[in-house]
Amino acid sequence: MSSAIGYVAASCALGENLTEAVTNLLAARVAPRPETFTELADPVVMPYFAMRGEERVAEAIYADLLRMAQSALGGLSATARRRTGLFLGSSSFDVNVSESLYRQQLRERVLAVPMPIVGYGKLAQRLGEQFTLSPHRHTYSTACTSSANALLYAHRMLEAKIIDHALVIGLEFFNATTLLGFHGLGLISPSGTLSPFSRERDGLVLGEGFAVVLLSREEQSEISLCGGAITTDNHSLTAANADGSSIAAVIERAVADSGVDVTSIVALKAHGTASLMNDEAEAAGLKQLFPDASMPPVLTLKPFCGHTLGACGVLETALLVGCLQRGQIPGNPHAEVDPALAIPLLRETRAAPVGHYLLNCFAFGGNNNALVLRRDPL
Repeated sequence: MSSAIGYVAASCALGENLTEAVTNLLAARVAPRPETFTELADPVVMPYFAMRGEERVAEAIYADLLRMAQSALGGLSATARRRTGLFLGSSSFDVNVSESLYRQQLRERVLAVPMPIVGYGKLAQRLGEQFTLSPHRHTYSTACTSSANALLYAHRMLEAKIIDHALVIGLEFFNATTLLGFHGLGLISPSGTLSPFSRERDGLVLGEGFAVVLLSREEQSEISLCGGAITTDNHSLTAANADGSSIAAVIERAVADSGVDVTSIVALKAHGTASLMNDEAEAAGLKQLFPDASMPPVLTLKPFCGHTLGACGVLETALLVGCLQRGQIPGNPHAEVDPALAIPLLRETRAAPVGHYLLNCFAFGGNNNALVLRRDPL
């Protein structure tokens, strides 16, 4: 069974709504800006794909998320909402709120408790109660695959007829803990350019954003989620096996679960973080599955919105669906491929073919996810 993709929405560095974001994506607009941490003993400056410029009021961002969820659910009756599950994936949840409270306590010279709140599960519960949804309210925190896993688990529950609809959310908001952690690991691009599969790639650039996808069973739609797979690779805490075996395995399982094979894939969205080892691993895995120059066009979205970590599964799905709804797939005119990796990155925006699309998503801790979408004729 395929899950129909209905309402999709997104807000990220590309735009405050999906229409604006897709327009800028197809035009290959937007670049990261410098982010400065002046309160440190040694100030740190790094590139970052910010959503709202200097405005970082958590209440305003969460209010936007609530409005987006309300719009997604607007066409469902009260009875249908009670058969709607909620699936939320994030790496940091409300760490930004916790940091703000901690700084306030420091300023007020009261007992300051680092991370005074931890919101795992709280936001999903709040949304579920506010919109009177099904008791099936699930939170996922598996690093960069968090919301991609949320999409697949939602699809599984629809297949099992446990629910009739699924509101799937991915979110990641600016917080110093995450940015400085990645900086400390030496993973941020010194050049400030996220260039997946390029010989000149030198690391990733983080970003923030949130997105919503509404899945439904027994409904017709132009674009649907056919299936996918999740695997775990214990090769490394921070990188997939460079031989590509774990990546090839999760893709093979995803296409089999979707009832197709790799020859049916008309285009694929790479995870494409531009980190040295992860790009090598993804390229090696793809070449195992698509030998002899049979690989379909490869899309990379992170150069335009940044790596949004736990949000990237739903956010990049929403961006791709938004493009497909316009009948196009986005290219990257700045793409320069390392000959050693030999990945056929799409450089120009082109018409979107009918068929199956593969979406890759890999995470710290060895968690791998691959999803398959299908675009049917209008």
